[in-house]
Order: sequence, then C-alpha cells, then structure tokens
Amino acid sequence: MRILLALGCTVLVLSCEPGLSPPPNVEPGFGGTVYFERSTWPPADSLNNLWIFASQVYPLDSVKIFAGLFSTPPTIFLYPGFTASLPFFVDSLSYAFNLPAATYQYVGVLQQFREEISVRSLKVVGVHGAGTNPSQPLEVRVDDFQFIHGVNIHVNFHKLPPQPF
Repeated sequence: MRILLALGCTVLVLSCEPGLSPPPNVEPGFGGTVYFERSTWPPADSLNNLWIFASQVYPLDSVKIFAGLFSTPPTIFLYPGFTASLPFFVDSLSYAFNLPAATYQYVGVLQQFREEISVRSLKVVGVHGAGTNPSQPLEVRVDDFQFIHGVNIHVNFHKLPPQPF
C-alpha cells in the first residue's frame, strides 16, 4: 500500500505544471542582416539617411507614411531611429529592431536622398521579401515576449523594388 501511495504521489507531483511564472525576459522585435549589393551604392551626396522600417500598413501612400510615423501609437517604426542612420558604404550589417508586438506587413530599407523630409525625398531601396519574388513584401508577425531572427533584407540601389508611394 505504501508503495502505491508513494508511486501515486510521485505521478501527481510530476504531472503538475509550474503554475504562475513570470513572463520570459524578451523584448519583442526582430533582427537579421541587411546585405548591400557591391558597387551599387549611390554618390555620398544622395545619402542623407538610411533606415530600416517596419510598417503595420501595406500598401502605403504619402498620407499613410507621415500618419504612420507621427501618430500615437505609431504604425510605422524606424531603426535606428528618426535622428540616426544606418552606416553607409558597408557590405552588410546586422541589426536588432525592438518594437511592439504586432504584424508588420511591410519591412525594408528606406533611403532619404534629400535634406528635407517629404515623400519626394524618400525611396524604398530594399524589402524583406519572399524568395521567388524578393520585391513582394513578406509580413513579419511579432508576438509578446518574442524576438524573431532571420529577417534579412537585400539592397541593390540599381534595382529598386516597386515604390509604394
């Protein structure tokens, strides 16, 4: 009887879940590598800023861009931030983009080629896309406490993806 009781208690203890535990210490977002095609960089005077962008809205038009960047909460996010830029004239760079949990329908690299900030001074130069059609955006879904790796973007300044605006 004692053996059965001990065996029953052991099975009962082993079958219990851990109960309430704190959520994992992971800030949501995604990361990967941006690959720049060799010998396609434009002249330095047309490189004011380069950003990785993540938009919850696709397709975009000029109204949606500025509304998405400056709304509260925003629906378009820039990495490394509005006042910083990705480095120029590199072959590749790794990035880690922390942002709110959401589905990002359009992820890519945005070039600001004039000093003023307007839709006419911006162009998409690379998109996180599907293998068979790299110019077609591939959505990235980020859940709470999830960081997704492998969100890679290829940039060729001579072969731009279709412009959304």
